[in-house]
Amino acid sequence: MDITMVLALKRSICSMNILFFQNIVSPHQMPYIQHLPTLEGVQDVVVIVPEVNLGERDSLGWDANKWLQTKGVNFVVAPSKQYVEELFRKYEKDNTWCLFSGINAFPMVVPWFRSSLKYKVKRGIITEPPYVYKHPLWQHSLRFALKDWIYVKDIDKVFVMGDDYLMYYKFWSKHWEVIPFMYCTEWRERSAMTERKGNKLKILYVGNLSHRKNVECLLKANLLLNKEEQNNIEIGIVGDGEQRPRLEQLAGSSHSAILFFGTIPMEKIPHIMEQYDVLVLPSLHDGWGAVVNEALMLGLYVICSNHCGAKYLLKNHENGSVFSSNNILELKSTLLKCIDEINSIREGVPERISWSRKHIHGDAVANYFYNKLKV
Repeated sequence: MDITMVLALKRSICSMNILFFQNIVSPHQMPYIQHLPTLEGVQDVVVIVPEVNLGERDSLGWDANKWLQTKGVNFVVAPSKQYVEELFRKYEKDNTWCLFSGINAFPMVVPWFRSSLKYKVKRGIITEPPYVYKHPLWQHSLRFALKDWIYVKDIDKVFVMGDDYLMYYKFWSKHWEVIPFMYCTEWRERSAMTERKGNKLKILYVGNLSHRKNVECLLKANLLLNKEEQNNIEIGIVGDGEQRPRLEQLAGSSHSAILFFGTIPMEKIPHIMEQYDVLVLPSLHDGWGAVVNEALMLGLYVICSNHCGAKYLLKNHENGSVFSSNNILELKSTLLKCIDEINSIREGVPERISWSRKHIHGDAVANYFYNKLKV
């Protein structure tokens, strides 16, 4: 056997295989998963899903099918139980990580997780924090104790979106390692770095117009400004939902120019974002809030509530600021600060893009993820 074959065999033996068991082909995880096959030390990357996309996401312009062409990633869609068992048998003797979307979060993923327990693979879960918008944390704790705790001993790592609930997961076991993580969005290059003219602060919201997203908080904060201050603000609202009539009523009382775009195809949103200075995400609860990633990579300054997981990305205060959820007075103060600092916000566009390329680009997230698996 020559040296080339020996090195190839050694790489095959030592390399890591990474299997993702998800409910769909996730547009907020594929941007980093696609880079894993390029890393030295990664052998096979496989994504196993019961379906490619959810029907409601199709209507919003999500195109998950395009990811099926990702070079170096193998996709298994709607496999039989026997096929999944074959996968586990194939990989169990190698250095293999199986990453599941929660323990009991998705009915189609649960049987795959439980089947994995029969095989010698390393297991991890990738999860959003508890959804406390509808149920208090004690109810989540009770559910976890009754349904999930029995499996803690079988899980080696827990990747949690954001860092708010790290202690919650650490509480349940010293066996597993709890790791702060993030969703990742497809990288978009800013089409132009033209100098923004005029002294009006341009604020954008992108998302559903639902009670949980709490766009009403932004418009109420705007109404607390005096007439001159309101005249120094333009607001764009992209999206639709049951709250739209109420929001249009509030907008009608403002001296600010407020434009409702309605539902916009996903591929056109970056072009709209580039025309604004600040993104505001005032949600009462957001497990993450991927629109924050999208805004930062295009250089926008971001304001979000402290109930958004993506506030994790705003620890660098040049990127944005965080206000207490539903605190209209605090949001008003933040808007005033942005009006006063409009020039520095605009000058900071290249720096935010540079920070995003270094920290939230899919390549950077893939390296972070792989390095956490290695240790």
